[in-house]
Amino acid sequence: MEIATSHAVASFALLGPSICAVWLPAIRVASWRPVAPWVLLFAAAVMAGLWTGVLQGPGALCLVVLAALAWSARDAGNRWLRCFSILAVIVLAVALALHAVPGFKNPVVIDAARFSVDSAPFTQYANFDKGAVGLLLLALMAPHIGSMSDLRRMARPSLLAALVTVMAVLGAAAAIGYVRWDPKWPPQAWTFLAINLLFTCVAEEAVFRGVIQEQLIQALEHQPRLVGLPVVVSTLLFALIHVNGGLPLVALAALAGLGYSLVYAMTRRVEAAILVHFAVNAVHFVGFSYPCRVG
Repeated sequence: MEIATSHAVASFALLGPSICAVWLPAIRVASWRPVAPWVLLFAAAVMAGLWTGVLQGPGALCLVVLAALAWSARDAGNRWLRCFSILAVIVLAVALALHAVPGFKNPVVIDAARFSVDSAPFTQYANFDKGAVGLLLLALMAPHIGSMSDLRRMARPSLLAALVTVMAVLGAAAAIGYVRWDPKWPPQAWTFLAINLLFTCVAEEAVFRGVIQEQLIQALEHQPRLVGLPVVVSTLLFALIHVNGGLPLVALAALAGLGYSLVYAMTRRVEAAILVHFAVNAVHFVGFSYPCRVG
């Protein structure tokens, strides 16, 4: 698919670095005020997306609206406007992540590959809509690392949570026959892992932990008896978005989501949840039948 490949390069080559640039300090362009590097790279990614056809007018407009709503949710002084903005961000972000918003033509980067002999064929897209959601929410709303002390503080609980969650989720998946041990490193491995990290894990954790769970934590900070509610809500919502995969996947997603929610509650940094999420997905892909056993 020649055209899909060129579109994938245009969207991923600019949108991926835009996400990575969230952690870079602002730069000064000429005599203007300092600008965050991710803003410049994202603007270039949007223009490239429009040029190549990956992104169309309605999609670009929705991304502008999402950015405005996220800014309002973060900075609005009026309580009701802020509440409205937060709810609108969640609705629009989930709709974009589920590809329910028109204006995007996400290119195929892995087409019906069979990674394991007893697994379903797997197709992966460079999802501009979902990747942009992750970028905007990560940059504008989700609490993320701002210093080396932040990084050191979250490192140990994140690594421990990754180990426990990987063992629990993939152990349960193997026990019910959903996956089997199947170590591999196919030619598409680097492509899969890069897109899974930047376009899937970042987006899902920015929505479910960085926005939904964080906003619930803030809303309930004076209700000590409800301290566990944000973890429960974000876990259940995360499980529900996997309902099309059937009951086994919903149950496994709930177990994984619990690990992601707990590490976020411990660290209050979205990178911790992203790390644990990516660890589960990467170990599943490299070490077990992927995406799942069939028959």
